[in-house]
Amino acid sequence: MKKKSLELLAPAKDIEIGFSAINHGADAVYIGPKAFGARDGVGNSIQDIEKLTKHAHRFNAKIFATMNTLLFDHELDQAHQQAWDLYHAGVDSLIIQDMGLLEMDLPPIPLHASTQTHNYDLEKVMFLEKVGFDRVVLARELSIKQIQEIGEKTNVELEAFVAGALCVSLSGQCYMSNNVGDRSANRGACGQPCRLPYDLVDNAGQKLANQKHLLSLKDLNLSDYVLPLARAGVKSFKIEGRLKDEAYVKNMVGNFRKRIDFVLDKYGDEFIPDSQGKVTLGFDPAPEKTYNREFTTYFYEKRKDTIANFDTPKAIGDRIGVVKQIKANQYLIETDKKLIPGDGLCFLDKHEKLQGMKVEHVDDKGWIKTSLVMGVRVGAEIFRNYDQQYNKELKSEKTVRKIDADIRLDWHDHQVDLSIEDIYCNKITHHYKEPFELASNKEKAVQNLTKSLKKSGNTIFDVMNVTLPEGDIPFIPGGKVNQWRRDLIEALEEKRNSSYKQPSRLNTEIDDTYPFYQKKFDHHGNVLNQKAREFYTRHGVEEIAEGFEGREDKSKLRLMTTKHCLRYQIGMCDEHETFVTPPDNVQFPLFLKYKDVRYKLKFNCKDCVMLIDDAPEEEPSK
Repeated sequence: MKKKSLELLAPAKDIEIGFSAINHGADAVYIGPKAFGARDGVGNSIQDIEKLTKHAHRFNAKIFATMNTLLFDHELDQAHQQAWDLYHAGVDSLIIQDMGLLEMDLPPIPLHASTQTHNYDLEKVMFLEKVGFDRVVLARELSIKQIQEIGEKTNVELEAFVAGALCVSLSGQCYMSNNVGDRSANRGACGQPCRLPYDLVDNAGQKLANQKHLLSLKDLNLSDYVLPLARAGVKSFKIEGRLKDEAYVKNMVGNFRKRIDFVLDKYGDEFIPDSQGKVTLGFDPAPEKTYNREFTTYFYEKRKDTIANFDTPKAIGDRIGVVKQIKANQYLIETDKKLIPGDGLCFLDKHEKLQGMKVEHVDDKGWIKTSLVMGVRVGAEIFRNYDQQYNKELKSEKTVRKIDADIRLDWHDHQVDLSIEDIYCNKITHHYKEPFELASNKEKAVQNLTKSLKKSGNTIFDVMNVTLPEGDIPFIPGGKVNQWRRDLIEALEEKRNSSYKQPSRLNTEIDDTYPFYQKKFDHHGNVLNQKAREFYTRHGVEEIAEGFEGREDKSKLRLMTTKHCLRYQIGMCDEHETFVTPPDNVQFPLFLKYKDVRYKLKFNCKDCVMLIDDAPEEEPSK
């Protein structure tokens, strides 16, 4: 059986975070260029991305460029040119959403189908494989069984999110932000209306929930499921977070590096690493100590009632205990955690609103003085959403990523042959012909040569073994040995860099007429340009509606399809057991309200999804 490589894929807002991700063990990094990167305000120059690719390639790691926004006709030429610029900068793949790009002459590097292409079922993944994609980024909502079926019935590489923020909508199918504020999620400008507080009301005006964050999901964390995901067919384990800071990326990359390495070590007969170099972390990864909205495994196994946090969309951190006593602005918290000045704490007040405070002093009895915040009460659960000590450690830690190598020195006929070989069989030999004298003190000469040749400093190599002649040893001045070692290591790195081959597209058997599995689609088809229309027409789609962003009249359209079901959350699901007492006398349909905005909820129980429609006109009957 052929062994499968496992890839840890990390996000990068900028190249500084990209460098950090690689150094902490990422096998690949995805990063956005200046335009069309699906994150407004977070773009990087081609020159910076080229610097990042060169650093990644030192470890045979890869850089993926995000070009996963929907495009209008007038943007296609610019996008096409940018794709080629990225290719010449050395990127290893393009992540795209708009099918119009497939009608253009793209660089010969692998194409990845963004999760925004709505890769929710087997038929879609099969289609994307047939039209030329080398990899498909799977929908976050898929269960392990669904992923396994896709893995068994396709040959395309599969990438799955394992950590980070969750979009409440099926990816690529959310138009709520564009509808309410003209900020399109599919064009990188999501305003996150899903994080706002809503009222849930029924058709009679009964308020079932008051100013709750009803669409705000917790963050995904599948740390415990690396092995089953790998066996189900997942190659790439993706961390979400192109807007996150360096501390978050370090922590999450470190966490999953350890998890994946455990699988690689224990199941080496099945899996191999996807890049090179060993990582020695300078800290203990702890996902709960950097930004998170609490964690969920989402639909990995089955529907659960814990995927959302209705109280707040903000990061609350890890629970540290409950308030036992209060005096003025000092609190005694029952906890086994050590708190220090600078820690950030938060709690829900009696109105269930999140309040925050900063620790200013902790006395020897455990009394905590904080910035003055009203609403703390005895029995309140306290969370730490900023760990001062841990963040300090993350800033100062000294993680290193090194490639093991051995150095050998041979001496014969007044010639020294000095060679270095890394564990991946890259080898360099330098020859020095000089009239060296015999070392008068062999033992000391061996010690000095070994010590000098084992130094690797800030290079990417870790010299593990030094082999010297068993017989006579030449006397070589220390300064000369050090220079030879530096030259040798530099030459080996140059050889590694020059031997790196930018990957080519593997999926070249493209079926230009393979039928799309739908004959028509509405705005959910996300078609905004003529080339995308030509693409779908050639693949058998007969009716192609204008995409949401291209419409003048956007009223009364479906804005979201989601697996997150409020009918289930309030205990009224007919299909799944819940542990919530349902409200009385509920009259359907249900509505979400935020200020003067209103959405109508529909429930497709056959497919187990909730539908959210624009409903601006009628008010619920009184």
